[in-house]
Amino acid sequence: MRRNIFCLAFLLIIPHIGLAQGPNNTGTYYQSANGKKGAALKSALFQIIKSPNVTSYKGLTDAYKKTDTRPDGYVRDWYSKITNYRHGIDTGSYSKEGDSYNKEHTVPQSWFNEASPMKSDVVHVVPTDGYVNNRRSNYPFGEVSNPTYESANGYCKLGKCVTDGYTGTVFEPNDEIKGDIARIYFYMATCYEDRCTSWGNVFTSSKYPGLVSWTLDMMLRWSAQDPVDSVENARNNAVQEVQGNRNPFVDYPGLEAYVWGAKTDSLFNYENFDSGIAPIPNPDPNPDPDPDPNPNPDPNPNPDPDPYIEPTDGYIYNKVATTDELTVGSYYIIVCESTKNGAQALGTFLSNSTKAMGGESITITGTQIATQVNEAGKPHEITLGGSEGAYTLYDATDDAYLGMSSDENGLHHLADDSTNGAKWSISFDATEGAVIKNNAYTSRTLRYNNSSPRFACYKSGQEPVELYKRSTPTAIEDTRYITNTTSDTLDIFDLQGRKVSTAKGALTLPRGIYVINGKKFVISK
Repeated sequence: MRRNIFCLAFLLIIPHIGLAQGPNNTGTYYQSANGKKGAALKSALFQIIKSPNVTSYKGLTDAYKKTDTRPDGYVRDWYSKITNYRHGIDTGSYSKEGDSYNKEHTVPQSWFNEASPMKSDVVHVVPTDGYVNNRRSNYPFGEVSNPTYESANGYCKLGKCVTDGYTGTVFEPNDEIKGDIARIYFYMATCYEDRCTSWGNVFTSSKYPGLVSWTLDMMLRWSAQDPVDSVENARNNAVQEVQGNRNPFVDYPGLEAYVWGAKTDSLFNYENFDSGIAPIPNPDPNPDPDPDPNPNPDPNPNPDPDPYIEPTDGYIYNKVATTDELTVGSYYIIVCESTKNGAQALGTFLSNSTKAMGGESITITGTQIATQVNEAGKPHEITLGGSEGAYTLYDATDDAYLGMSSDENGLHHLADDSTNGAKWSISFDATEGAVIKNNAYTSRTLRYNNSSPRFACYKSGQEPVELYKRSTPTAIEDTRYITNTTSDTLDIFDLQGRKVSTAKGALTLPRGIYVINGKKFVISK
């Protein structure tokens, strides 16, 4: 992001000369938060900015013309600096960086089950290169020292996290947008403080603080190191034009210190705001660990120096056998178990067709599949939407709905779910598997063609398909240690069903939420 030095200097002067009511022509917009601090200030801001009148998900394409247009007229790409995308034109499929742009949920929509209004809140849903966005997947933001992937010229990175407090895979945005990302997360934890308690991942189960400590500390540092500039201010004004609310952390640079940081004992003054806080230093890359006040009474004499294991098996999917297991907002893969090439899961469109989708090889163990998804050579994960008798099948990888446009074998991508061609009935049969029947062309069912390997829609014959649903854990226990009292090795998964470690006996894990034998374990102490 290009910095407007004059504007930045002006912003720094404002706190010392006082504000005529609110900043950026906001008048009395923030008046009801006056005199609040800490958690009370956060809740007061929530009451001001909650319930944004968001556009539709499809409508974001036009919204970006207001919020994310570069001075040269092209789309502002948050994840790549080599693109020149035209609004509403350069969208669609991609095989490399620079092919097309799409809509990136900075807070992954899988964390909040694609619910509204978060799904299309333009504050956090930003335009990015589709390929880089796909590589980010739903990993949290963090800092990387040895990336496993970098976008062009090292602009963004993916790899193991080196930020103190977390060791999983993270996506690191470029330095010039880290502050923007941080202020988006402050906004999300505030605007949705009544909802984000169920999102897990980097959000806490309580309204305050709202973000787990390692993420909050990092975001506070990012915001201090990359302050608000004229581009971010202009976007905030455009956001209000699109959906009626604003990001207070952009209007008041340093406001986060009053909510979470060094000034939580100071009262917020919306007319005469003082942002004067000391910069947050970079953490010591090799800090001395704090002594553990509750040491393990029987520690492992040969502990694993790095107990976190990078995910290798991907998500866990279980075979669906009844309609009771169809849950709107949940994730599925479509599988043909009996093909001449072994089990195949629905993947990307065939290179010579936009009317049929190819298969990706997968391994089925009993009634379970462990696989990565939404990457080259991997299955496309499908989000179930709609309602019983009129379900929609949303392909997040290609940002489109599976559907039919005519009474032929073609399985198409549709831009929205407004027609019956994008709606399906789903039932289950002992021999026919998952019967996924199109509502516009009711004689056609989604099947697999063994002779011309592909997933398409047929009136008769061909191989049946099955649905496999991403696993969902239940129950919660709060603990510091994972202890296995059996002789077996337990597999430990994160909330997305990815294996992160194994355990025999006692194993200390970083703070977070883990799944073992179908139960959630919250490591919070």
